[in-house]
Amino acid sequence: MYQSFHSTIKILFSKAAFQLVSCFYAVNAYSQVAFDPANLIFEITLPSETPEFTLTEDLSPEENIALFQAIGLYQEAINTIQLESNSPYNFELLEDYIDLADTYRSLGQHENAIASYSDAVQITKVQNGLYNLDQLPLLQKIIQSYIALGDLDNATLWQEYMQFLHLQNYSAAEMEMVIATFTLTDWYISTFFRANFQSSNQQLEMVENIAPRTPRSTASLAGDQDMIQQFMANPNNAQFNNILNGNIRQISPRDIEHPTLLRVGDMFEQLQENIYASEQPNVIPIIQTARRIAGLSFITKQEMDFEEQNPSFNPNYINTLIQQYRNSQARLEQSYTRGKNALQYIVSLLESIEASSRFLAPALIELGDWHLAYGKIQAAQTAYQEAYSVMASMGISPEEADAALNDSIPRQVPQVATHMFTRRSAGVPDDIDLVYRGYIDVSFNIDELGNIEDIAFGDSNWEDAQEVQRFISSSLRMAKYRPHISNGELISSRSINLRYYYAY
Repeated sequence: MYQSFHSTIKILFSKAAFQLVSCFYAVNAYSQVAFDPANLIFEITLPSETPEFTLTEDLSPEENIALFQAIGLYQEAINTIQLESNSPYNFELLEDYIDLADTYRSLGQHENAIASYSDAVQITKVQNGLYNLDQLPLLQKIIQSYIALGDLDNATLWQEYMQFLHLQNYSAAEMEMVIATFTLTDWYISTFFRANFQSSNQQLEMVENIAPRTPRSTASLAGDQDMIQQFMANPNNAQFNNILNGNIRQISPRDIEHPTLLRVGDMFEQLQENIYASEQPNVIPIIQTARRIAGLSFITKQEMDFEEQNPSFNPNYINTLIQQYRNSQARLEQSYTRGKNALQYIVSLLESIEASSRFLAPALIELGDWHLAYGKIQAAQTAYQEAYSVMASMGISPEEADAALNDSIPRQVPQVATHMFTRRSAGVPDDIDLVYRGYIDVSFNIDELGNIEDIAFGDSNWEDAQEVQRFISSSLRMAKYRPHISNGELISSRSINLRYYYAY
């Protein structure tokens, strides 16, 4: 009888309709009725290019009817199997629960989808063991439904559970465990971006909440103006080192850093220790961890740029010692140095193991991009020129190297960082299909320092384009892009014309 039910469902809900579920999940998950910049993702192309992804379409009444009919049939099939087998965890139920959840998700019924995916997870636990890895794809779908609901707290709990499952199956330095750690840290960073840089109020969460998190009075910290002015005027002196070490009135840098980012830093530090403690340390995760340490450090600069662009009017924050420290040149230089050291370490490591030039040249370019992002132009050009020398040793001419570095779509720098309104900042994996709502044409110039100038908007094809434009402008004003490079020299790029497709 089960086979009869299942065959009926497959006939009604054809292969094309199942593909529709996968495709239109993106519409419901990321195309909310109310515009939400936390979910905003841009796909950037040239205006002349035909996109490889799908633009928004509405489900036809017939397609909606088919989906709702399928839900009823799946539920009937599940009830039949449970009665016939006298077991709520019969393995034959797994496929139906997954298909039922996919159908709910395609209709935007994410609470029901989560419940059905959870039933499927429970079946895998009963059949394959409590810590089996077969449940991982289902957990990913649960997480994406929580994202669609805007419930990041529950999404985070399930991300952490995925990390826990890996800990039960792999040693700390195995590549699978390293990748799982990167997945979780990337998620933590995306939650920070969504709550801060991509929030609708354009206000840093840490600024809003900084007074309640600090048990002492921020007003009293601002009382000794002579002390403040002295260390701010001389940020490299002993007093500034004292504040970094937490020795001035019990102030610690951890007081002004977001706890999520501190946790990510601790995880990277522990991961490094685990890799180096293994019998045969793998150079690949060592390099990837160093790149992520640099990317984490760059968030400090993004915070400072964002706060300058969107100043706070919190009376418990303005003119305090904390505000002055958070926006000090010394903090910016510390951010630059941490990332530079991490990326320079990669270059030195590749040189020490005599790695192929095809690995060394990109590492030097990443280092050059890092210098450029902080306005260290001479250091950037030195790194680029070293990369050109390495490429020359591979038989690549300066003209070929120029062509390789000067993409038709300019690269935002540094490449190791998380940038606003990307899949990474929104916590959306690359294998999740998005259906984009529309596009906006954008033009700008890039000066020789990588700064964006003369932003202008052109054609668009959607009614919410004006709201989206505000966030494109915000992200571009904070951004640095690699300008045209000719034999290692930076040259301004004019009349850059791009098309921003957007999903949310």
